Amino acid sequence: MISTRPSRGRALRWLAAGLLALLAACGEPAANVEQPKRYDRLGVQMQIPANWKLSDDERVSGMHYLAVESPGSALFIAMIQSDGGRDLGEFARSFSADADKSMPAMLSGESRFDLSGFAEGTVRERYVASIGGVKVPHLREYHKITGAHRTAFLITQSAEEDLAQTQPGFDLLVKSFKLTDR
Repeated sequence: MISTRPSRGRALRWLAAGLLALLAACGEPAANVEQPKRYDRLGVQMQIPANWKLSDDERVSGMHYLAVESPGSALFIAMIQSDGGRDLGEFARSFSADADKSMPAMLSGESRFDLSGFAEGTVRERYVASIGGVKVPHLREYHKITGAHRTAFLITQSAEEDLAQTQPGFDLLVKSFKLTDR
């Protein structure tokens, strides 16, 4: 089994960057899904909203990491690995616990998991980030995509107040995400 420690650390850095971006954000622009940018590299295909940017794309120790950021503070993370045995619920709880440990001053440590979407391959987590003393409710969603030889865990994260602007972008990323033969 491939360790996910490096992936958690990298993903948590993206999470921290996303939360810190909230301090500077002046509102979240709507995701531009009308003319998406196409991504096709290392056996991964997806479409990215035109006004969002691919901020990280690298392979480390057999894992492929992708991060896509909105112009505000929303974040999409993909962690692709050859080991597909990990359960989505287990992954979500582990990722959340690591996020709480790495940023205890910003995250409340009180997450609520909603497994109602589990049959469709989604685990939802609601949590509160405290930014500059202001409590901001967030939604993080986890998805698992299984290919012939690899598995991808996809994470979307946004302040709940921005979901009307970010959800179309997340939907585009998740629905278009495909693992292809290398």
